Amino acid sequence: MKRSILIFFQMVLLLMICVPVALADSSISISVDKTTAEVGETIVVTGKTSPDSWVPIKVVDEGKSIIFFDSGKADGKGDYVIEFLIPETAPGMLTIVVGEGRNVKTAIINGPPEEVKPNVSGGGGGGGGIVSQPVITTTGSAGVDPVAGGKISLGDEAAIEIPANALGGVGGKEIKIARMAVSPVIPTDLRLISGVYDFSADGDSDYQTSGKVIITLGFDPDLLEDGMIPAVYYYDSDKRAWTGLGGTVSSSSISVQINRFGQLGVFVTEKAAEKSMVLTDISGHWSEKSIYKLVGLGAISGYPDGTFKPDNKITRAEFTAIIVKAFDLAPRGGKVFADTVDHWASESIAIAATYEIVNGYDENTFGPDEVITREQMAVMIVKAARLAPEAVELTFEDSDSIAGWAKESMAAAVNHGIISGYPDNNVRPQGHATRAEAVTVIVNAL
Repeated sequence: MKRSILIFFQMVLLLMICVPVALADSSISISVDKTTAEVGETIVVTGKTSPDSWVPIKVVDEGKSIIFFDSGKADGKGDYVIEFLIPETAPGMLTIVVGEGRNVKTAIINGPPEEVKPNVSGGGGGGGGIVSQPVITTTGSAGVDPVAGGKISLGDEAAIEIPANALGGVGGKEIKIARMAVSPVIPTDLRLISGVYDFSADGDSDYQTSGKVIITLGFDPDLLEDGMIPAVYYYDSDKRAWTGLGGTVSSSSISVQINRFGQLGVFVTEKAAEKSMVLTDISGHWSEKSIYKLVGLGAISGYPDGTFKPDNKITRAEFTAIIVKAFDLAPRGGKVFADTVDHWASESIAIAATYEIVNGYDENTFGPDEVITREQMAVMIVKAARLAPEAVELTFEDSDSIAGWAKESMAAAVNHGIISGYPDNNVRPQGHATRAEAVTVIVNAL
């Protein structure tokens, strides 16, 4: 008991010692004597900072628990040396953090191969050549070296991933994510399904980055109704308006690339519902939910008699028109094929051709009324979703029958969960797609 009390007071004294240090006035560097180590080994951490200043150090394991906390004092030249032992409770990846506030450096021990970078100084006594490590924290704020970048998250609510050299500027910057207690005014046609978060760099919410950073926001999927697709919105303080940025949805989070900081949230459009529409022939159909989602977006509709005919075949023109509406592709003009000049889908086909989503059989022929095949559908949806084709072999029984021009697109569509095979382990690349299959593929891609 006495020993526990003594340790407690030692920690309190240590924290009191660490608080007043002024590391932010000068840079700090970090170097470790090894990047991989086993339990029981000693790690030697060295670097330079302000002469005669205290250097706080903490070591964090993969579960974000602090397994070591201490401080060391730099000598009159600013050199510091701190050692710690890898305990039995933390055999995995460790993150070493030195400094405080905006003046922080990190190093990784036992990290994945792509993260292991030797933190060694160059030779010749100059002490140069320090390789900075990306900052990783879940506290919502951290000092970031623009050269190294890092990932800062506010628990599971919001995160920003900053690639190396994407932040721009000179010197470390304090990156902060703050949940706003009061959000800017929300239009009546939008519904907020997340918190609103302010992303700032050195207190500047309008900070412009030199490259793209990745913002990820969590949202409540229980707030989604049929036909609603979440999107990240950015608040333009000059125009006093929310601007939709889209995003990639994964379960209960959505990510978007952006080149400026600011106030962001996840919204759905109220106009999507169209709850009054009831289709009489899809109750219990395997694609019922996807059909109502796409109908709610206004990308497809039922027939005047109230049916949808989910098992009817779908043409190349129909599938193209649905893609243009579902992905909200803006008109740009575009190529008009000889056989689409007077066709009802001429404009949609021209738009899709401009976005390089569709091709004709030749310069003059598109075949708008031909029933679309599943491999044609795969090529078009992969292009619409801007996915990279994948040169991998699929394991379906009929994989060899996929046309050469469609193999990589089919692989990408399958591997991204957009297209699936049948229970008999066939993908039927030349099979004619149904309206239900087409709707499901597009909803999966969205």
